[in-house]
Amino acid sequence: MFRLTYFELSKIWQKRSFVLAVSVLFFVHLFVLWYVSLPDEGAPSLAAYKKIQSQLAGRSEAEKADFITKQKEKIDGVLFVRDILAMQGFHNTMGNTLAEQEMQNNPGKFETYYSLYQSGEYLMFTDTLEQESMLINEIYEEWKKVSGYGDYLAFIQSNKDRLAGISIFSGSESNSFGSRNLEKSAADYENLSEEGISFIPSAGITSAMEWIWTDIFLFLSVMLFVASLIMEEKEKKIFFVTRSTKRGIIYSILAKLAALFIQCSFLAVLFYLANFVFFGQSAGWPDFGARLQSVAVYTESSLPISILAYVLLSLITKAVVLFGIGALLMVFCLLSKIAVLPFLAGTGIAGISMLLYLLIPADTVFAICKYLNPAGLLKTENIYGAYLNFNLFGYPVSRLSLSLLCMLVLCVVGISGCLFLFSRRQGFEVRKIQLPALLPFQPHTGVFRHELYKSLITNRVLILFVLFAELLAYKSFGRTYTPSVAEQYYQDIMMELEGECTKEKEELILSEKKRYDDARQKLEELSEESGGKGMPSEAADAIRQKLNMTLSFYPAFRRVEEQYERIKNGGGEFVYDTGYLYLFGVWEDVLPENFLLLMIGIILLAGGTVTMEYQTGMLLLLCASRAGKWKVFAHKFIICVMAASLITLVPVLCRAYCISGTYPMHSFSAAVTNLSHYSEFAVPIPVGVFTLIFVLLQILSAVLAVCVTMAISMWRKNQAQTIFFSLLVLAIPMVFKLLGFEAAKWFSLYPIYHFLV
Repeated sequence: MFRLTYFELSKIWQKRSFVLAVSVLFFVHLFVLWYVSLPDEGAPSLAAYKKIQSQLAGRSEAEKADFITKQKEKIDGVLFVRDILAMQGFHNTMGNTLAEQEMQNNPGKFETYYSLYQSGEYLMFTDTLEQESMLINEIYEEWKKVSGYGDYLAFIQSNKDRLAGISIFSGSESNSFGSRNLEKSAADYENLSEEGISFIPSAGITSAMEWIWTDIFLFLSVMLFVASLIMEEKEKKIFFVTRSTKRGIIYSILAKLAALFIQCSFLAVLFYLANFVFFGQSAGWPDFGARLQSVAVYTESSLPISILAYVLLSLITKAVVLFGIGALLMVFCLLSKIAVLPFLAGTGIAGISMLLYLLIPADTVFAICKYLNPAGLLKTENIYGAYLNFNLFGYPVSRLSLSLLCMLVLCVVGISGCLFLFSRRQGFEVRKIQLPALLPFQPHTGVFRHELYKSLITNRVLILFVLFAELLAYKSFGRTYTPSVAEQYYQDIMMELEGECTKEKEELILSEKKRYDDARQKLEELSEESGGKGMPSEAADAIRQKLNMTLSFYPAFRRVEEQYERIKNGGGEFVYDTGYLYLFGVWEDVLPENFLLLMIGIILLAGGTVTMEYQTGMLLLLCASRAGKWKVFAHKFIICVMAASLITLVPVLCRAYCISGTYPMHSFSAAVTNLSHYSEFAVPIPVGVFTLIFVLLQILSAVLAVCVTMAISMWRKNQAQTIFFSLLVLAIPMVFKLLGFEAAKWFSLYPIYHFLV
């Protein structure tokens, strides 16, 4: 039996096609893991969670409480100052009145945190106030939930005591589902206490264990394994031979089932180990020895286990559920005579269970259908990290018990079905069906049209093009731009000034400058009078607050003043430059991520256009044709260049659209030297021409990537090897650059893509 199991595993893993497919799934999983976890300006990055976790490490629970509450008070104070300045920034009576009311309701708060707001030293973990506020509030809420765990346990027991008091007067009350549920909950939590609870931020552990894409990739790997294990042998009619041997019936199918379980267990550990390594390095490693309830999202768990035990239980559960699904797929494979039908059925089962989990509300009578299906069983955070009792005929039954029972039934049904069908079935024929082509092949008189069809349809370049275009567009459209109060002030004044400097515009600038100079002078005079006791302190504080609020906008006005000084000294015109600085990547360094995704897309697009001729043997016919090999390859190159150029334009156009909606971009005919970052640019070309050159350089880097990929494909003459070596040359240096090795970018095409920045 053990030798048969080893044989079943080895014959699958010795297939290069299977190893390549699983490797592709694993690396796509890593890529999606990295891509989805890219930092977003609207939310804290994973590195921010790692920083705050390092601050909490080694502290006692009292020290953690003190640190978190102080951070919460500080960020609330800074937000208060920002809101007061925003009200004052309206420059009207209502704004001033609201600001004064808020300061009266919170006396001394503005003065306490104003200097901290101005210095920016409140940013300990993130880059913006919004991110810092979101992070601190999230950690604070998690800490409150964990620190109140003792109260949570006492509340559950008090509900039982209250019910006991009520039942003395009402016997029917104790026979309802609600009363039985309270009694069962109290009994389940009875042996739990606060001992061993140590607050841990949840980002690392929850991201690693609750990422739905990992389960999707594991499901796909199970389908691949079952296809190799059953359908390929049916197609080759091997079962007619193996069934006639001494142990060819029961032992053979048992060995296949054992091999399936080992495969599911191995891949579950592999994929989730990758998750833990990625999120552990990015968001911080949890304390695996701490109680599971130390993580806020798992405080409702009634299991007295550690985080490590939770992880192990989750991996075992996922392996068992995947095995059950795989066993059912094997049943479909044994029943079906059509090769594709079992996998359509498997996809249907997965899709239906996912819809049930997503669409059924958790607080309805149908919640049992939500959680007791393959998708719900794979969400082990609900089974072991939460608590729920189902109402079965008036009696509470825990979700944990029913989930384990459901997994057992799933596995028993799958194993029994495989044993019965494999031992009784006589025929194992497979009949393939030919689906009609959406775009049937049409003979082409032109070489270009013929190669275009082969590349886009036969080689599936069109699907890859749409996929990567959507990824790049999603990343660009997913970015939101929210101007600060100071930026809004700068935008308002620059929209009035845009264009050539006139006398009216000069008067506007000088009047604003005089307003700030007067505020600064009055502030100095006020300090002298306060020192000489010439003015009551309360009146002085009130005036000082107004002057400080006025001067808080001076850094934004300084940008206006710098443009005015440059125009007076060397000529030029006013240009609102914020949008251009975002578009060119000066203020938002998203170009490395876009470039890496672009390189991967181009490699996959161009990697098979030449190798398909070598691998199918068509090159011999091309060499004998009238056009010849090189003319055909030239057409392939043109097609790849067109696709690469179009996909390069996607992030530029999407980002330009998103940015211009918040930061208008005008003055295309103005010289690029009018932009603050490019004031020393060698040639004063128009901004529109500069933007065009910026885009053309990005397209040039894409064209060079096509050249490199096609050159490698002509060298290796194999698609898999072409993709491997192209990734090694074009993409891996950028991965090292994103990991912090800046020198690695000089070994890629990124300097051309990034040249004008």
